[in-house]
Amino acid sequence: MNKILEILGLLTGLIPLVLTLIKQFETPGFGAEKRQAVLDVIGAIHTQLNITVIAKEKLLSIAGSVIDIAVSFFNLIGIFKHNENPT
Repeated sequence: MNKILEILGLLTGLIPLVLTLIKQFETPGFGAEKRQAVLDVIGAIHTQLNITVIAKEKLLSIAGSVIDIAVSFFNLIGIFKHNENPT
């Protein structure tokens, strides 16, 4: 039961961190690179904090899903704007 609570606590903290990183790395274009940059930071945090309650690969998978959902939502509501007329 303690491990489940630790994982839930970790995931609860992960979502605001991912959202903040998405906004920090946001520049028009280069979506895949920005996504990877966020995942790299999450991976580095996992390593630096020596998190053992959840495997790094699993955490990155969950973070990737959160990124995809958040970016889709931000695009939908117009926070992120696409360049309609590239030059």
